[in-house]
Amino acid sequence: MADFDDTFDPELGAACNRLAAFVEPLPEGAVIDPASQLTERDLALILRRLYATRHAGEGGADAAKATPRRDGRVSVPLTAKN
Repeated sequence: MADFDDTFDPELGAACNRLAAFVEPLPEGAVIDPASQLTERDLALILRRLYATRHAGEGGADAAKATPRRDGRVSVPLTAKN
């Protein structure tokens, strides 16, 4: 499961963790909202981009260049604990 606890904004990090917990068990490509055509892929993309840029608010130059790992089918970003 993704871990956004190290984000510059703890409130955003907590919300992202809740969203990741919601998205992870969804079937690939599942439609979340038929009216807007929001899908599991959309939510996973949003989470991957947020994960890749989570330090941007701190002015981290490398955050914009960060690319999440892709191992098979991953709905939410994989995080590495250092």
